[in-house]
Amino acid sequence: MQVVLLILAALQIAQPSAPVNAVGDRFQISVPQGWKILSSGDDVVLEHSSGASLLVVRVQAPKDLHDYARQQAERVMAPLGFAKLSDPHDFKDVHDEWVEYQIQGNRLADHRRVLYRALRRDTTYFSMVFEAAEDDFQALLTDAQNIASSVQAIIQTPPARRPPVRRVRRQ
Repeated sequence: MQVVLLILAALQIAQPSAPVNAVGDRFQISVPQGWKILSSGDDVVLEHSSGASLLVVRVQAPKDLHDYARQQAERVMAPLGFAKLSDPHDFKDVHDEWVEYQIQGNRLADHRRVLYRALRRDTTYFSMVFEAAEDDFQALLTDAQNIASSVQAIIQTPPARRPPVRRVRRQ
């Protein structure tokens, strides 16, 4: 039985992920199997077959990442009933810095868990909101964190400017 589970786990890990290009805001993420793209552009909204969702947005550079993350987590938490905000978890190295909060609350009668993460990758900033039912949260958390870790800015050259048109006056 354990051998069968190991084989199934290996097959699931080996399945390729397809990159999603969010052209409007110039970033891409890798999307694992089981997730579908609901919208792509200025932001990317993904939905899992279980109903969980992930929003990824490229944001303007905040003055302080920790303050920004706290404010945004509180904003995300506001519409939830009986919501609780966890202590922040943070990480920092040469290229990345992130601050995340876990939020527990209710949407109508559904118990929900939310992970909010503000990320600095080199000089680019992103905001991510992962939401799932209480029962599905832990199982999908690794997927959401892998998607968040895969975000890459795409450097695009601006379109070539056309020379101005000279108009000749007729007399």
